Amino acid sequence: MNYLGLDFGTSNCVACAPTPNGEIAFVPLEGESILLPTVLFVSRAMSTSLEVDEDELNQRVKEAMAEERRRRASDEAELGEILFQFDSRNKPKPPVDPARPVEHDFQDQGQLYKESLQEFERLQKQYAEEEIVYQQSFKEFQLNRFNYEAEQIRLMRTVASEESIRRSVRSSMQREISEDLNKEYLEQTFFDALRKNKDFLFGLKAINAYAEDPLSGFYLRSPKSFLGADIRADHQEFFIGIIEKILSHIKERSEVFFNKKFEGVVIGRPVNYHGSRGEVGNLQALGLMRQAAQRAEFKDIKFFIEPVAATLTIDEQSQHTKSTLIVDIGGGTTDCSFLNYEEVSQDYQVLRSTGSRIGGTDFDETLAWNIFMPYFGRDTLGVNGLPIPSAIIRDSIATRDLQAQIRFSKSGYELHQLIKGAAEPDKLRRLLVVQENQYQHKLIIEAERLKIGLSQQELFTNHLGFIEKDLEIKTRDDAFPVSLKGPISSILRVVEEAIVKVGKRPETIYFTGGMSRSKQLILELQKNEIFSVPIKHLDSLAAVSQGLGLVAGALSEGSTLVSKYLELGLAD
Repeated sequence: MNYLGLDFGTSNCVACAPTPNGEIAFVPLEGESILLPTVLFVSRAMSTSLEVDEDELNQRVKEAMAEERRRRASDEAELGEILFQFDSRNKPKPPVDPARPVEHDFQDQGQLYKESLQEFERLQKQYAEEEIVYQQSFKEFQLNRFNYEAEQIRLMRTVASEESIRRSVRSSMQREISEDLNKEYLEQTFFDALRKNKDFLFGLKAINAYAEDPLSGFYLRSPKSFLGADIRADHQEFFIGIIEKILSHIKERSEVFFNKKFEGVVIGRPVNYHGSRGEVGNLQALGLMRQAAQRAEFKDIKFFIEPVAATLTIDEQSQHTKSTLIVDIGGGTTDCSFLNYEEVSQDYQVLRSTGSRIGGTDFDETLAWNIFMPYFGRDTLGVNGLPIPSAIIRDSIATRDLQAQIRFSKSGYELHQLIKGAAEPDKLRRLLVVQENQYQHKLIIEAERLKIGLSQQELFTNHLGFIEKDLEIKTRDDAFPVSLKGPISSILRVVEEAIVKVGKRPETIYFTGGMSRSKQLILELQKNEIFSVPIKHLDSLAAVSQGLGLVAGALSEGSTLVSKYLELGLAD
């Protein structure tokens, strides 16, 4: 039986398996990219087929295409400025090659020429040493520059095709035709749309559909974050269906890429799934994942602890220390595994694994709350001197809480009433724009851009023109530790818990997971004495998946390594 290694992440999915020569190969899941964003978009169900004026449709499409080109040009100009700032701050300066003294310039000064020549030789030797350091620094800069540019490009909205714009405009015109039908259309819930529409978009297609017309459907980030939550049985069935379709897509792409069937799968799992239900939530999440994988026609489903999977990718040539801590800071959780390295067997032994239900998406929501929401009514007062209720503002960015999103979708009347009695009504009007246009996910996407930008730039600007013309929020990099004190402290607590439970400190700490790419976060963590030991990095996006691929390979081949993996973190 062939097994596939699958990291079904909060932010992205990655799949891989060994090639015939034993090397791990990653499946291109989204075009040529190995990353499939774990998001979905389901269109609202239309009540009836409504005819539109084709001439007006063509004119609107023409105008929308012109606006799309203008926006893209603006985004590219902004990207150029962002990359220029990155280069200014991070590009190393080459050493200066010393000039050899010319003997002709030292007539009748032989001793001075000799001394100058000796000084030149000393400087030349120093230059050679500095050149080696420079070349190493420049290579590291090039890699960081490439990754940073790729991340910025990933966050840029892609140019919509004429076909998608035409579809979006047609949908908008249909909504305008009948007020009664429009009311019925807009009052649908996420689950209504799932019930009426059997198909949905995921990955970049979902991101683009939401960006083009948020009101045409429902956008869901990180379905993994909901699996451990307290959700009704009928809603659990919907999530099984959602994950089944994503897994089926991954399975199909993998089988085409490797030209073979995958009947088994090794799925990464956090120590604790996101949620507040403890082991009950973990068991529910695993059960939902297993049912979805079975419906995707995987016959054998195994789970493997994610930080332990990352451990398997530690280079065999690395200098192994007796005690090692793996810290996996992902999109939805932070997991730690404390390991002992056995010299005799030359293998790691897992002493303890701990996990916290906090990750990159919590950083996004916290930044949105602390940086953005003061512009949307947070901490403002009514004309009566009483504070504006914060619950409705917090609901607007709680994109992983279905109940909060349902409440916010129905809060239009309440917001209108609050605006009437607000001392700063313009701020709440912005919140009303978010509510009426379903822009809450756009705000979180902007918060993610801010999080990445603050790790690379002294000043980052979020352009929120989709809320209000010319609305810009500028944030300095020193806001990172202040605004994110809560989630940073939570990560420290889970690391401390792992160390306390083992009863000793690690000699080396390895970081992996998407949030480990944040230089600001690592710098903040290193202020704690726990992180005074050598810090190393595994591949931030692929280490877990690569480790799962190694386990999948062992299972496929019936290797003796299976028993080792069973001890480390493998479970049926």
